[in-house]
Amino acid sequence: MGRWRPDGTIEFIGRTDNQVKLRGHRIELGEVEAVLETHPAVRQAVAAVHEETLVAVVVAPGLSGTGVLREHMAAQLPGYLVPQSFVALEELPLTPNGKVDRKALPAT
Repeated sequence: MGRWRPDGTIEFIGRTDNQVKLRGHRIELGEVEAVLETHPAVRQAVAAVHEETLVAVVVAPGLSGTGVLREHMAAQLPGYLVPQSFVALEELPLTPNGKVDRKALPAT
């Protein structure tokens, strides 16, 4: 996303998709989320970057530990796409419009 400046140049504001750059790799957060949601225990998943760390926030009732999710991810994705941190929640925070409120997600 960008905007015209008064001097006629374009100022870069930010991305409109969920692609991030982390440690030199371009990561599509939706790809990480899609693989997380293929695990039978995961009902919902959101991937985010917090302080140079890839974090997975999951709603997974009955999940006995995050090691299972880490193994599941490592079997399907390259190492740089496997989240370093997993957070389990009862439900994801939502905006008034019913979308996931990424700004309200816990960091770790």
